[in-house]
Amino acid sequence: MKNLKIMSMLLGGLLALGSITACSSNDDEPEIMKPTGAKVEYVVNLSQDLLNAATVTIYYINANGQQVPEIATTTPWTKTVTFATLPAKAGFSVQPMLKGEPSQEEYDIEADGKMTITVLDQKGDTFGSPFVGSKLELKGQFGPEYLGQYMTRIGGRLYEAKAIAADGTFSDTTINWGGNADSDDPNRDTEVTTEGATGTTRSK
Repeated sequence: MKNLKIMSMLLGGLLALGSITACSSNDDEPEIMKPTGAKVEYVVNLSQDLLNAATVTIYYINANGQQVPEIATTTPWTKTVTFATLPAKAGFSVQPMLKGEPSQEEYDIEADGKMTITVLDQKGDTFGSPFVGSKLELKGQFGPEYLGQYMTRIGGRLYEAKAIAADGTFSDTTINWGGNADSDDPNRDTEVTTEGATGTTRSK
């Protein structure tokens, strides 16, 4: 009987030790990281002649998924937006409108823009590879009679939009920019919406 008690005590001790070891092993397992948000950096460079000749409004998607207009008064124009949840959409659109009658004989017009998206995990660290957009660039020298046409060209080409899926992947998307310049009259602007970004995702 005495031997049975000793064996029972030894067995209980081994089971307790195994339980402690198992708990310790679980604690050492690495935390599984997953995408939970994203940081978006917008950068737009504008020549001084463009700022002199036109009011340049930059529409971008903010952290609440809304289109926000902001007039660029200096260059470069930059904005950093953080999305707390995914999926989300990110994008920007540059829309210049002539201020009035041009006063210079010639204008050096340059504009370029770029968007970078970094997906973040639950610790705020980078998850996967960031999306680094191609530098969209337009430039040239123009007399007063061609400025209006070039403003329309900038408004039609200097934009970018991406959808960020819940798994942290990117895809092209279409955003209905409420502030796009009228194609027939570059000096007339349509009203910008304050609603969230709209559009359908296209596969790459």
